[in-house]
Amino acid sequence: MRAALLLLLVLAGAMPARAQTVVTSAGPDKVSVTLYRDPNRDTQRAINRSYPQGFALITETRTVTIPAGPAVIRFEGVAGNILPESALVSGLPGGVEEKNLDANLLSPRSLFDRALGRRVLVRRTNPATGKANLLQATLRSSSAGAAVLQFGGAYGDLRCSGLPETIVYDGVPEGLSAKPTLAVRTTAKSERQVTLTLSYLSGGFDWQADYVIAMRKDGQSADLFAWITLASTDVTSFVDADTQVVAGKINRTANSNYGPRNSVSASYLPLQCWPLPEYDLENENVSDQLQSVPAPPPPPPPPAPEPMELVVSASRAGFMADAKVATVEALGDLKLYRFPTRVTVASQSQKQVGLMNKPGVKLAPVYVSDIMRENAQTALLLRGKNNAANGLGAAMPAGKAAVFSDVGGQMLLVGESAIDDKALDELVEFRMGRPQSVSAQVVGTRRRPDDRTIAYALTVTNDQPWPVTYEAKIHLYDYEKMARSSSRLGRKDGASFWTTVVPANGIATLSYAVRDDRKR
Repeated sequence: MRAALLLLLVLAGAMPARAQTVVTSAGPDKVSVTLYRDPNRDTQRAINRSYPQGFALITETRTVTIPAGPAVIRFEGVAGNILPESALVSGLPGGVEEKNLDANLLSPRSLFDRALGRRVLVRRTNPATGKANLLQATLRSSSAGAAVLQFGGAYGDLRCSGLPETIVYDGVPEGLSAKPTLAVRTTAKSERQVTLTLSYLSGGFDWQADYVIAMRKDGQSADLFAWITLASTDVTSFVDADTQVVAGKINRTANSNYGPRNSVSASYLPLQCWPLPEYDLENENVSDQLQSVPAPPPPPPPPAPEPMELVVSASRAGFMADAKVATVEALGDLKLYRFPTRVTVASQSQKQVGLMNKPGVKLAPVYVSDIMRENAQTALLLRGKNNAANGLGAAMPAGKAAVFSDVGGQMLLVGESAIDDKALDELVEFRMGRPQSVSAQVVGTRRRPDDRTIAYALTVTNDQPWPVTYEAKIHLYDYEKMARSSSRLGRKDGASFWTTVVPANGIATLSYAVRDDRKR
């Protein structure tokens, strides 16, 4: 009995496993891309186009035919920066047994790396005849960025003669794929056609809001238009995607495997040369070649950045009165902006889509000083309330702003600014920097050396032919206290606050005293 059982076990072990059928999905039928901003990027900084730290949620719909029995489903064309552990596949009758990411893309660099230590063919041009020859060589190393080739018993380099030459490979090495591919294992009871939904997170994306503000001649209102700027460093393009962005900062745990530095990359192959030029190893007259072969050409210039695509329908230059803009929806405490038409989120590119169009927004100029003892830092703000009465009334994502003014019929840039996320009914302020026509000066006096009270005089000068609104925030140390003032002061942002209107070509003054309350 034991012998029979042992024989059955041996036979079972000798039986081949059931063959797995490989099913390849070349691309999605439909794709949706939702972009999240880099939560650690300050609103004053633009997107890092070389290394964006935001991410995207990709949702793909694919139709495949599942065979009976065990099978491997290959999803070609997923994002190169995919986080495979985040991938969810729904619609498989037998569920998902295993997930694998084919992370090695077919590229000049990957072919070169796979050929190290192997025999290759080198196509090079004979400088004497101009004819191309195929030579057998062994790729030995790529030390310091230079290709070292062994031709029999001699060594040479590649692409250093100034003439066309390249490596010819006899095939694609195993494991290299032309597209980023996610593979899953599954088992089905019968063959059937199914519609699968694949969702996953991917790094290498980012977005920001870019505001364009055109001040009107009354100086108290403006036409405001905002773009959504999308950026992708991924190797995959998502064509005609339902696209949306999420505004707000979400809590996301850092992941050492996250981001384009750890991503799939179809990289090019940079090679360097030694000072001496390459020569034809088949020609014994080496000295003559060294004199006749031209010096290596200079390295090519860096590739030009991808052109920025504008997805908008404009009725007049500069400010888009008839632009198609995104619609906003609530997403818990966040805001989701959905694009009105499908958008291609292209590989290695940046794109702009209309976010909002608000003509006639009330943005009043206000001059503000932050004062600490005799130091007054003055700035011009464009201030408005984010409500419908002021022409806004929509959640405003964080981003940068360019402010223009009409000068003789020409829109000229007068300043740049940035804002954080602004909710409805919140105060919106675009800080324009130090003004040229309004200044503030503070002078402090002490009656005697042992006096613990210092008297200050604040003088505000307006050089413009119209009155301006002015505000001052007077900051005190913890041990200081406001003793008196010539005008009633309020409180704002933890500081004593004074506001006034400075007349045209006039001045305004405030006298106040600060007492040192430390015990001695």
